[in-house]
Amino acid sequence: MSNEDFRGMLARMETAGHLRHVTKPIKPQHIAALCAKAPASIQCDHVDGYDMPVVGGLYWSRARTACALNWPEGELGSRFAQAVARPRAPEIVEKAACQEHIVLGDDVDLTALPIPFMHEKDGGPYISAGVVFAQEPGLGPNAGCYRLMFRTKREMAIDLFTASDLRRIYTKCFDRGQSLPIAVAIGIHVFEHMAAAYKAPAGVNEMEIAGALRGEPVKLVRARTLDALVPADAEIILEGELLPNGWTADEGPFGEFAGMQGDLKYNPIFRVNAITHRRNPIFFSLQMPWENDWLNGPATEAICLRILAMAGIQVTKVRATEGGCCGWSIVVAIKKRAGEGKNVIAALLSLPVIKQVIVTDDDIDIYNSSEVEWAVTFRCQADKDIIILSGMKAKHVDPSVRPWDLKPGELPLTSKFGIDATIPEGIPAFRYERIAPAFADQVRVEDYL
Repeated sequence: MSNEDFRGMLARMETAGHLRHVTKPIKPQHIAALCAKAPASIQCDHVDGYDMPVVGGLYWSRARTACALNWPEGELGSRFAQAVARPRAPEIVEKAACQEHIVLGDDVDLTALPIPFMHEKDGGPYISAGVVFAQEPGLGPNAGCYRLMFRTKREMAIDLFTASDLRRIYTKCFDRGQSLPIAVAIGIHVFEHMAAAYKAPAGVNEMEIAGALRGEPVKLVRARTLDALVPADAEIILEGELLPNGWTADEGPFGEFAGMQGDLKYNPIFRVNAITHRRNPIFFSLQMPWENDWLNGPATEAICLRILAMAGIQVTKVRATEGGCCGWSIVVAIKKRAGEGKNVIAALLSLPVIKQVIVTDDDIDIYNSSEVEWAVTFRCQADKDIIILSGMKAKHVDPSVRPWDLKPGELPLTSKFGIDATIPEGIPAFRYERIAPAFADQVRVEDYL
């Protein structure tokens, strides 16, 4: 894609009809509601009180995400899986657009950014599209997606409540009473953002995965005040440190990626020591839950494909469903051999986030909910084909695990289930032959209507 940056992606999405400009003035607190209601992604060119446009809703649907990636909708998971298998090292540059303007020290003022108030019960304005870059001694660069709640002109609370690479790195610094230097990029290309959202194994450089997604090296530049490499074409970079205060600052509530209002949490503080940005920067406000979910969806599908390939399953399609927030619920179509429907269930339910799995034969269109329901109705016997597994790893954001009853530090457990909606062994395929109108090949609608 010839080093396409965030702005190039926006221009291409606009040409394709997936991005529209809002030229009327808008209050920053109204942007989230407009993004949720608009039929396309929006760029608000005149935000009251700011000279910086705000864009949002870029990845609100599978179609918009596919447009941003410039990939066919049905190939998101498979293309991501191919990229993970062939990482490409980034290119380090000396000069970068993200450092065209620099603000340091006491001149830093986060109120200069149009940070919106997003959900009606949030604890404050949030930077929702922040991608954090850090260096882990012995393992190298790390990138991940973390939300940041505005507190003061130079401080924000960062969500490190659940297990993550950044939490692990920060914990080591906290135990030594040291700050952790980090940089936060806002407004980066979907390739870099999606790679950062991917739950890569420790020691894997997410920007090498981004390079594979691009088909060419990602251009990175060294941050101005700390030892971290950041995307050279980012719109905005916040440079600073996670203070060794530990999990003591109130953060939240915030509208979670599961589509429900989260709880108040206690988290570390991010102190900003520098802001660098492009000339006339564009602020990206990532809208929950769908933009978060669709950034994760292709990676979830890719992991499923990889796990099932290792299990020797011949997969034709994998779908991370919208109803399952593009990660909790999976539908898989396979070319089945005896017993493999249940093998798929056992393999995929071992993955941490996935809570339910439906397996069908490859004659079912898994993107058509009626087709999937038909398969469940007529190919499944509940006492034989619904598998339930208990006492498995869960997520705090799932209210059904009652996380409020947990003791401090205790991890939640959940029950998971899978439905084998493949043709049962012993029943011939012709029993499921679909009806077709007689003489269909001899009748043309246009001859009569």
